[in-house]
Amino acid sequence: MISQGSDNSGNISQWGDLLSDIRLQRLLIVQRDGNQGSALSNAAGQLGFEVTICSTTSEARNLIDGTCFDSIIIDIKPYGDGLNNFLKWIFSLGKEKPYVMLAVEQEGTDNIVDLIEGGVDDFFFIDSGDVELIARLQVMEARIRHRRTDLEDIAKIKRDRNRYESLFLESPEAVLVLKNRRGKVVGVNRAVKSVLGYDGKALLGKYMSLIFPQIFGKDGHASNGEVLSGSTTLKAIPYRRPDSKMVYLDIMMSAIPWDSGYAVMMLCRDVSWREGEEGNRIKDSKDQALACFAAGISDEFGDLLTSLGGNLSLLESAHSPNEESLDTIKCAQQACERGREIINEIASIRGGRKAKMKSKLDLPEMIRKAVHFSLFDYDKVRPVFNFEEGLLPVMGDEAQIRQMFNCLVGNAAEIMSDSGLGDGKITIYGSNVVIDEDSQLPLNLGNYVHLIFRDNGPELTDSEINRIFDPYFSRNKSVRGFGLSRAATICRSHDGYIFANFGEGEGACFELYLPAHKKKDSQSSVEKSNELALRVLVLDDEPHICSVIEKALTREGHEVFCVSTGRAALRAYDKAEEFGRSFDVLLFDLDVRGGMRGDETLSRIRAKNPKVKAIVTTGYVDDTVLENYLEHGFCGILTKPFRIAHLTSTIERLGNKNRS
Repeated sequence: MISQGSDNSGNISQWGDLLSDIRLQRLLIVQRDGNQGSALSNAAGQLGFEVTICSTTSEARNLIDGTCFDSIIIDIKPYGDGLNNFLKWIFSLGKEKPYVMLAVEQEGTDNIVDLIEGGVDDFFFIDSGDVELIARLQVMEARIRHRRTDLEDIAKIKRDRNRYESLFLESPEAVLVLKNRRGKVVGVNRAVKSVLGYDGKALLGKYMSLIFPQIFGKDGHASNGEVLSGSTTLKAIPYRRPDSKMVYLDIMMSAIPWDSGYAVMMLCRDVSWREGEEGNRIKDSKDQALACFAAGISDEFGDLLTSLGGNLSLLESAHSPNEESLDTIKCAQQACERGREIINEIASIRGGRKAKMKSKLDLPEMIRKAVHFSLFDYDKVRPVFNFEEGLLPVMGDEAQIRQMFNCLVGNAAEIMSDSGLGDGKITIYGSNVVIDEDSQLPLNLGNYVHLIFRDNGPELTDSEINRIFDPYFSRNKSVRGFGLSRAATICRSHDGYIFANFGEGEGACFELYLPAHKKKDSQSSVEKSNELALRVLVLDDEPHICSVIEKALTREGHEVFCVSTGRAALRAYDKAEEFGRSFDVLLFDLDVRGGMRGDETLSRIRAKNPKVKAIVTTGYVDDTVLENYLEHGFCGILTKPFRIAHLTSTIERLGNKNRS
């Protein structure tokens, strides 16, 4: 027994100074002998332990349930078999188990080995001196401190692991862990679903050739045979999700330690928005270059065709040609007519022109008529209409909008017919939508009509979607023209937006957004013309154009005076006014080389006579004057190349209206 205040060489007082750095720990002493328990308590208390004493194992169990003890000292002699049950309960506490030290007598050590193997941490002899007790308490304190440090380290590791696991799982980019170089998926995060479109668990154990065949071969190795080491970055990789949505991904791959070897961490970031902006910039640049080219071509060739067609008309009516000559003239006129159609197609793709907002258009009725007209020759293609009730009207050029619908439907019918589809179907949807700040479409904010043209023909490919609106591009190799390019130009000229997409499972899908209109439109009346002779002043810097116009109008009995500069036009107008023979109609070319433009010349004339009637002619269609020609004093427009009959009827209608 330890005697309190023992004067052995291991005096307790001197150990208090040596072990003053021992942290305060909670110690439970289970000792039925009160004197023995007090001696243990005094020794442990002077060493820095916070001591609690009890005399039974049931009492000890209650104390342990309510208090977290770091250690427990148990005198095994008084408790017998009940001690085993108590120790089993102690050992079942897991990481909450206190450090267990047994107090035994030297002659009662038969079962101490079994107890140590069962989970007891240490023991000491009751009749040993103070030095031995202090040494055992010191060992116990050190082990408890180390265990506490280990537990704290483990807890910190778990916290760090949870933190990094959250970063991995909650990252907005799709992250995959690929085993070795073969691309076998052994780990994924939640963003794989939103970015790649796959359920993460379904990918585990699969090879990357399933997702990125353009990067990984069928055997899982990189297609180019490279060994992935360090880091690799791939920019703007096109990827089609399982839902057929096309996206672009930046892919970053890095080698990371994994088990006894390494793995590849693959990060996929959706950059479709960036590719969309870059694609729009490239497309805008191409459109501007194409518009500039088309402007020059249509203007120059428009003048030539106007002159050629006019002279052929004059040649046909001037004499009585024989049948062979007449056939030759007719063939030449047909060629001119085809040339005029091509020039009009080229003019339709020129940028910068806004549609002439003439009337409010009821889209459901217009679309039905356009679709039935376009499908007249296609018996195996049927239309299906699905319009939202109360579909808003749009304000636009009726002829252009109808032409746009004809292009879309005609293109789809052509493709389905050539593919041999027995039961073709074109479904047209229409709904009202609001474009707000959250929209990613390149449109102004406001109300729009959303139209969808979807067919069940051959599916669009990625390359076809990228080129579908290019001039002269067609999915039908035997057909060439400006069809869908013209549709896109018309849509843009009405401040709308059009794009192609994959159909649901098959076919092509075209989506359009047109600004909705709620205002009432004004209608202009068309006056009938009479046959009175008119005086016409023509301003054009092309002699052959002046010659054709003069001959054509003179043949109809009108008096024509042609000039090539704005100053000459001002002088001619002033002279006519001076002699009392005012011009009934002015026919001015907008762009005149080396002098005043047609609109500037008219502005000076209108300063003298605001009621003058003038028509603007030009091969260019991207001038602001044409968008608002009424504001510039013009009463009408003639776009080159124009027909002689159209020229004559326009002059006579306006001139006779001026006289009435």
